[in-house]
Amino acid sequence: MAHLLRVKNRFFLRAGTILFALCFLIATGGSAFAGPRGSAILKELEDALVSLADRIRPAVVSLSAYVPPSPSIRRQGDDSGRPAGAGAGVIIDGAKGLIVTNNHVVRGSGKVKVTLLGGEEKVGTVLGSDEDTDLAVVQIEVDQPLASAVFGDSAHLKVGQLAVAVGNPYGLNDTLTFGIISGLNRENVNLSRYEDFIQTDASINPGNSGGPLLDIRGEVIGINTAIINYAQSIGFAIPSNIVRKVTSELIKFGEVQRGWLGVGIEQVTPEIARRTKSEEGKGVWVNSVFEGDPAYRAGLRVGDIILKIGGAPVDTPSRMIRLIGSFSPGQSVNLDILREGHREVLTVMLDSQKRGREKQVARSYSEPARAPMGLEVESPEGLEEVVISRVNPKSPAGAAGLRAGDRIEAANGRAVGGIEEFKSILDSVSTGESLFLLVLRNEERLHLALVRED
Repeated sequence: MAHLLRVKNRFFLRAGTILFALCFLIATGGSAFAGPRGSAILKELEDALVSLADRIRPAVVSLSAYVPPSPSIRRQGDDSGRPAGAGAGVIIDGAKGLIVTNNHVVRGSGKVKVTLLGGEEKVGTVLGSDEDTDLAVVQIEVDQPLASAVFGDSAHLKVGQLAVAVGNPYGLNDTLTFGIISGLNRENVNLSRYEDFIQTDASINPGNSGGPLLDIRGEVIGINTAIINYAQSIGFAIPSNIVRKVTSELIKFGEVQRGWLGVGIEQVTPEIARRTKSEEGKGVWVNSVFEGDPAYRAGLRVGDIILKIGGAPVDTPSRMIRLIGSFSPGQSVNLDILREGHREVLTVMLDSQKRGREKQVARSYSEPARAPMGLEVESPEGLEEVVISRVNPKSPAGAAGLRAGDRIEAANGRAVGGIEEFKSILDSVSTGESLFLLVLRNEERLHLALVRED
C-alpha cells in the first residue's frame, strides 16, 4: 500500500509539474527553461506524458469493417481492397474483452475487426448500440486479460484542465494528442439526440472517433465523438459519466432503457415568460400533453412551466430531455412546476421511452385530421425536429418522393425548428405555389419540391 501511495503521489507531482511548466512556457516563450533547472522541469513534463501514454495505449484499439474471408474473392496474402480504419475504441474490461466506441463507427454492423496495439487482429461482436448518445459496446474473445482503461468522474471537470486524446486519425494507429478542456455542457451541436459534450482543443480527426479523452491522471473523462469540419481545434467528447451509465445498460440489456414523460416542450421565450409570469430561460414551457401518458396521468397541463425534475433545475429543452432519459421506466420523480404564477409539485411515474415513442407513432397514424399536401409530421419528445410520419403516395408529397422518416431541416429557405414553425411555413404557401424542402435521409441531404394543390 505504501508503495502504491508513493507511485500515486509521484504521478500527481508530475501532473503539477506539467501545469507549472506549461504556464511558464506560455508566459516566457520558453526562455524560463534555458538553464539546467528549466531542462529538468521539461524532462519531468516529458516523463509524465510518456508514462501516461505507456499506460493507456495498450487499452486503445483500432476498429474497422469486418470482411469475412472469401478465398473465391481474395487470394491468400492479397490485402488489396481491405477497408481503411474506421475509428477507435477503448477497452473497459480486459478480462471480458469489452470495448466502448461510437455508434457511428459500428453502425449497421454485427461484427467489426478489432486491431490491438501490437497488431493482433480479432473479430468483435457488437453487443449493443445507442444512437441517441452515439455509443456502442463491442466484445472480443480473450485468452488472457487485456489492459483496461479506468473511468474518471466527468462531473468535476473544469475548463482549462489538461486533456489527452488517443485514436487512429486517418489510419495512423496509436496517435496521442495534447490540449485542454475548452468548454463543458455543449449542446445544440446536432450530433446526437442527447447532447452534453466536453469541448477540447486536443487534436481530434477522422479516426479518433470512439477513442478516449483522458485527464492528466490517465483516467478516461470522455469518448471522442466528432469535430466541426470547418473549424480548427474544436472537438467534442461524450462525458465519462454518461458513457459509464449507457455502457452498463448496453452490456446488461443490449439497449438503453430510458424514462418517458409524454409532453411537448419549448424554450421559455420573453413572450412566454410575460404570459406565464415566469422568467426567461428558467424552466421549459409545456406546449402539449399526450393523453394517457405519464404527464397526463400526473395532472400536468399545457401552459405549465417545468422548473425542476427530481430536484435538478431545468433551463433548456435539451437538459430536460437528458434528465428524463437518466431515469428508468417505472421510476417516480417529482416535477417542480409553475402554474398560473404559483409553484406546485407533481409526482409522476415514468413510462418506457421505447413504448412511449411507439404510442406516439400510433397516435399520428390514427388521427383523422387532413394532412396538407399529403404530408403528416411529428416531433420526437422535447426536440425541435420535424420528422415525416406518413406520406400519402397519391399526394404532392408522394409525387415529390418524400418518405416516412425523412427529417425536414428547411422549408422555402427557412430553417425548421419545430412543428409549429413548419406549419406556419406550410400555411403561407398558397394553392399552386411550390414548397421547397431540404430533408435529411440516411445521412444524405436532399432538395425536393412539391406543389400545393388544395
